[in-house]
Amino acid sequence: MKTSTKNLVIGIVVVLLAIVVASWIVNVALAFLAAAIKFVLIAAVALVLLIVGGLWWARLRGRE
Repeated sequence: MKTSTKNLVIGIVVVLLAIVVASWIVNVALAFLAAAIKFVLIAAVALVLLIVGGLWWARLRGRE
């Protein structure tokens, strides 16, 4: 095998490996991002429920 052909094959293999590793990293990052967004949504809903519950409790206490 000529040196130029060998270098071309090595280059193609390195590019393919880089693509595979990059896609794996992106998949892991997206999974963490999805989990983070889910936790933020849960926290936002919990905060809204706490605010609504606090307002309801204050209204109940004000009536007495």
